[in-house]
Amino acid sequence: MLKLAVFDLDGTLKQAPDPYVYLHRRLGTLEAADAFTARGLSGEIDYEEWLRLDASLWRGTPKSVIERLLWENPYVPGAQETVATLKAHGMRVAIITSGLLLHAEMVAAELGIGPVLGNEIFFDDHGPDPVVNGRVRAHFTMHEKGAVMERLQAQLNLPPAACLAVGDTSSDIPLFERAAVGVAVNPSKPEVAAAADIVLPELDLGPLVDRLHRHAPHLWP
Repeated sequence: MLKLAVFDLDGTLKQAPDPYVYLHRRLGTLEAADAFTARGLSGEIDYEEWLRLDASLWRGTPKSVIERLLWENPYVPGAQETVATLKAHGMRVAIITSGLLLHAEMVAAELGIGPVLGNEIFFDDHGPDPVVNGRVRAHFTMHEKGAVMERLQAQLNLPPAACLAVGDTSSDIPLFERAAVGVAVNPSKPEVAAAADIVLPELDLGPLVDRLHRHAPHLWP
């Protein structure tokens, strides 16, 4: 039986597909970020340096503002109901995201799920509202989700055969490869759909439970 559901966050549980682009756009720093985005995508700078450059553009921004903007990024339709159904059937629900741990923790607190894994930006706690200080910690890149999944499975003592993985981009394919069932939600590229066992072509998690029943009744109560 399936015991663990691992979700990507951005473009899977929440609608904005890239949390950094989303925040830059909302904070008016997108044009400045364009100066180093190509360097990050090409590998000229490593992931932590890329994250540090992102955070440097937000330095001084109150944490409350960051959190408000993240809350204003809506859930994918059906996300909350799907997570609740999986939990009701005894599944543990986790998030593995190369986006912001802060965002994942906010979602986890609201939906009652965990563990969650992601990358960190830090805040100075002076005064009533902490502000972004520009320091970061990149725990893993978008290309390292498979290794993170393996560590999580080892920690929870669960084999791939007991896991469901849900994502939307090529960086989520390693999650599919380490699960009994991989689900591509509004897949960003044909190869993402090809790697999945179930494809939800629209940005909507509502059909997931029914599709899971039909695809793998032996894994689903």
